[in-house]
Amino acid sequence: MEKLPELRIHQNTYTRIEDPYFKHSVGGASIEEETEVKIMYDSSYLHLNFDCRNNPRMDQNFYTIDNSTLYNQEVFEIFISLGSAAPKAYFEIQLNPNNALYFSKITFGEKSDHHFEIALLNIEKAGIIHRVTKNELLDSWSGRLSIPLTLFPKLKKGSKEVFRFNLYRLISKEDHFDPNWVANPSNAIYSCWSSTYQKTPQFHVPDRFGFLYME
Repeated sequence: MEKLPELRIHQNTYTRIEDPYFKHSVGGASIEEETEVKIMYDSSYLHLNFDCRNNPRMDQNFYTIDNSTLYNQEVFEIFISLGSAAPKAYFEIQLNPNNALYFSKITFGEKSDHHFEIALLNIEKAGIIHRVTKNELLDSWSGRLSIPLTLFPKLKKGSKEVFRFNLYRLISKEDHFDPNWVANPSNAIYSCWSSTYQKTPQFHVPDRFGFLYME
C-alpha cells in the first residue's frame, strides 16, 4: 500500500499534481486515462482546475440537475476536510460533464463498517463557483471549482493550514444509450488520486485521504 500523497499549494499560483495517472480504487494500479489537476488558493477561494482526458463517452451522461445522483454516471469528485487527522466528517463535491454540481456533508458513525450519513447542502448558499468545457476533438472535458474558504470556519487566515482530501474520477468503459444507466465495477473505472485499496470500489475511506498544505 502506497504512502499517503501530499500536495503543497501556494497563494495565487497554481500547483500541478505531477502524476496525471490516478489509481484504481481496488489494487492501486495506475489507470491509463490521464487527469490533469492544478490547485491554488487566494484570499477567498480554494481553486481547483482539472482536465479529464481520454473520455470519449462524455456526452453519454444525462444528469443536468444539481444535487441529483451524479455519481451514478461519469463524474469528477473532491472530498475535503480541514485538519491533519483522518476526518469523521468532510465535504463531498462532484462535477459532471454537464456542469451539474453535487454538494454534501458526509458524517461517519462510530462503527468500523464504513457506514456514513449524507446531508445534501444548499449549493447557492454555499457559493461554490463552477464551470465545465468540452473538447470533443480531444475526447476531454475540463472543469473548474472555486470553493469558498468560508465553508471552513476554523480556517485561520494568514497561517499555514493543512487539509485532508482525495480526488476521484468515475469513467465509463462502454457505450450507454439508456439515460438511466448506472455505473458499476463491470462498466466503469473507479479511480482515485490516493487509492483506497478496497476489495470492491469504495471512495469513502478517510484514512486514505492525502494531505493538502497551504504554503
